[in-house]
Amino acid sequence: MTENSPWRCLLPALILLLLLFMPAVAADESGINSQLPHSSAIAAQNIVSQIRSGQPVSYNNITVTGQLDLSLIEGPISQALVITNSRFQGPVLIEGVTFSQDLDLRGSTFQDNVSFARSRFMGDAKFSGARFMKLADFADAYFDASSSFIAASFSGDSSFSSAEFRGDAAFLGASFAADVDFDDARFIRSGSFRAARFEDVRFFETEFSGQVTFLSALFSGNATFAATRFQSDVVFRQARFLMGSTFGLSSFAGLADFGAVQFNQTAFFGGVKFSDLAYFASARLGGDLILEGARLYSMQLEDVEFAEQSEINLNSTDFTKFVVRWSTIGSRMVYNGAAYLALVKNYKSLEWFDDADSCYYQYRRIGQSLTPWGWSKLSDIVSWLSCGYGVRVSYTVFWCLFTILFFGVVFWAGKGMNKFEIEDMELPGNPSLRPSKRGSFTDALYFSIAMFTTSQAPVNTYPVGFYRHLAMAEGILGWFFLGLFVVVLSAVLIR
Repeated sequence: MTENSPWRCLLPALILLLLLFMPAVAADESGINSQLPHSSAIAAQNIVSQIRSGQPVSYNNITVTGQLDLSLIEGPISQALVITNSRFQGPVLIEGVTFSQDLDLRGSTFQDNVSFARSRFMGDAKFSGARFMKLADFADAYFDASSSFIAASFSGDSSFSSAEFRGDAAFLGASFAADVDFDDARFIRSGSFRAARFEDVRFFETEFSGQVTFLSALFSGNATFAATRFQSDVVFRQARFLMGSTFGLSSFAGLADFGAVQFNQTAFFGGVKFSDLAYFASARLGGDLILEGARLYSMQLEDVEFAEQSEINLNSTDFTKFVVRWSTIGSRMVYNGAAYLALVKNYKSLEWFDDADSCYYQYRRIGQSLTPWGWSKLSDIVSWLSCGYGVRVSYTVFWCLFTILFFGVVFWAGKGMNKFEIEDMELPGNPSLRPSKRGSFTDALYFSIAMFTTSQAPVNTYPVGFYRHLAMAEGILGWFFLGLFVVVLSAVLIR
């Protein structure tokens, strides 16, 4: 017992110290919990003071109260600025500010107006998942490195006019619920608007130097790409344009992929220049397709679906290769003689001769209907009925057969032909059983064929009375139709 007596003396003291220390630990833990992000509120002025003093700014899930105004800070902001998953209750005014390092505002919500106009982002600009509840102004902003607006949400009007993106620009899944404009913006490297959702959007005189994609993008309002310059490949595959879409005067230097795109209303490509393949296969057009004055190197419209009232305007269009079957566009072409003849030449170069013939035939038929009555119209009618303007051999064949049959029936029904008999000679047999002088229908048909093909009657048959004139007329028609048949058939066989 005596050996344990010192421990017995120390035990009460140890218990007393433990009881005194536990409240302090509890108080410290309660202090940490009071500073958890979801309950933190920081005045905007404190953040401005941190930046001015050069202190690092790194917050997550805070609430910034008051107006955040960095426009009055002199010189560039040299430290990285990180405020993620936070809320900005007041306006954010960051105009003409230079960020030397990264700016990270991912997942933050801006409840009032935001302006980054004329600001320069020398490091990465990260706005992925950010929500802009009111006006968002990035006009004349300069992004030297990559800029990320992935899944960002813009509830109010927004502007990127005259902005310059020198690094990769990512707007994947971004949502623009109001007007947005990228007028005069420049994308030096790649730009991605994949699965982005737009209301009214404007890309007027925008320049895309690198590849850009609008794959599966949704344009709920009017989409304007007027005078836009695509210097590399651009992909609009499976995009949906629910309202009007305008690409007038735009230029496409690389591949333009509009495959399976849905145009609910008029798709305007007037004055557009496609220097490479314009791929519109499996696209759906609910309105007109206007290519007036466009310059097309190669355009594919295979398996395109048109609405019942849709039309195609190729007036003054210059194209080298236009890949679409005539059966797809024939009933939708806006009449223009030069456009039709250019299509005929195009189909011949593709070796689609049936399409070329159908296109030329429709061109002549419409032209004939528009020509006033006169000798020109009458000659066109004769050309149409006799040989289908030189592209329908079946028309000439029909008239050859019809002429032979018609005159054969006339000669037979009207007894217009007789057979020669040898005078002063009695034929053996019963005279009552001898055949009559009237030829059979077979003989009449044979006589008609001979007159049509050679203008010479068979050796034992001759026309009588008025039918001599009909026989001569059939011979003249025979020479005309047979000559026409040879010419039209030769034109078909030679090609």
